Amino acid sequence: MSSIFSRDYAAELPTAVRGEGVYLYDADGKAYLDGMGSAGVVGIGHGRTEIYQALAAAGDKVTFAYSAQFTTPWQEEFGKSILSVAPKGMQSVYFVSGGSEANETALKLARQYHLERGDTQRQKIISRWQSYHGVTIATLSLSGRTSWRAPYTPYMLPVIHIAPPYEYRCAYCKDKGGCTLDCADELERAINLEGPETVSAFFAETIVGTTASGLVPRPDYYKRIREICDRYGILFVADEVLAGYGRTGRPFAIEDWDVVPDMITCGKAIGSGYAPLGAVLINDKITDFFRDSRKRFVHGFTYSGHPTSCFIGQQVFDIMSKEGLFTRAGTIGKYLHDRLDALQQRHACIGEVRGRGLYGGVEFVADRATRAPFPAEKNFTSRLVAGMKDRGVIVGGGVPGANFGQGGDHIQITPPFIVSEAEIDVIVDALDETIGDIA
Repeated sequence: MSSIFSRDYAAELPTAVRGEGVYLYDADGKAYLDGMGSAGVVGIGHGRTEIYQALAAAGDKVTFAYSAQFTTPWQEEFGKSILSVAPKGMQSVYFVSGGSEANETALKLARQYHLERGDTQRQKIISRWQSYHGVTIATLSLSGRTSWRAPYTPYMLPVIHIAPPYEYRCAYCKDKGGCTLDCADELERAINLEGPETVSAFFAETIVGTTASGLVPRPDYYKRIREICDRYGILFVADEVLAGYGRTGRPFAIEDWDVVPDMITCGKAIGSGYAPLGAVLINDKITDFFRDSRKRFVHGFTYSGHPTSCFIGQQVFDIMSKEGLFTRAGTIGKYLHDRLDALQQRHACIGEVRGRGLYGGVEFVADRATRAPFPAEKNFTSRLVAGMKDRGVIVGGGVPGANFGQGGDHIQITPPFIVSEAEIDVIVDALDETIGDIA
């Protein structure tokens, strides 16, 4: 009997004992192509022994020091590295242990920034439905993931949610021949309804993650968002925990919209699974205010700026830089999307293929003409993911509720950045066969 409190006692989980490249291997020797990059975490691939060799060579030089009392060379070096590939205007980094901590940090920093400047009423946060920002009470409150919020409703903070840029199911533009940006303008309406002087920040996943699997806003969406935030003195926080750090073919996905947020949160791929690591990138406006006025940020985790994690983060950065992995997803990702687009022509149950780079999202429907979702009792997504796993391919099952909380089946395909065309073929062929079995 396992000593571990399971995340799901209904699941019979194999034991992973090693990884190499894009593959994981269980205790029975079965190989699994990791088509979801272990929740979008693994960018440089499994089994990169050079990381451990570098850590071993550093010996006892990489030691733990509490970040409220010391900085360290490893934190400083990695901070400079990550800023070197960040959008212009990002000036400082706050390292944490993962994405939830990063978003919690940004949430608190936004509040203290306004408070220290005398805007004491600015306490409200706006985010979007069909979003995910983490599992702490505060970050789950930010999230628009209805199925995960439901058990904790009494604990939820009063975050205001607006419509996501979900053109496939958008109530605003469904009869208008395409996106009208009404979903972006809803931000301004929400601000005015709440009172502009009371709103602190707007949080958005640059590309919507597992709650709707790969929603990509139109090219002018974030420019509109930036304009609205600037008009009312509201901070814009771009959550790139999943979409950032090379996943879309750029160091940060927001660069495709030619917009610079006030903060960028990231995680997952910056440690690539070799260390628990997340970060908040903070712009010059906020950084300069705290630095020039010598303010103390009333926040901090024990493992903020953890030296070993930052050392490993630097090794991951060096590998990605040397092997061109910050941009490779842009080219190999085109092959993935071409294969998925072709698959859509073969299967009527594929309603939409979306995403960017090595972020592929697929939404499934019972009727393509009406876009009606499968009934919940069909368990389409869970059966699809299980069928692919039986074939030795792992993909991410999208969280139920993409259809505005009422069902909706979707998956995400987020393999490591080193994936080859042949390995993409294995993923898509397994998807093709499994759809044929269950649709």
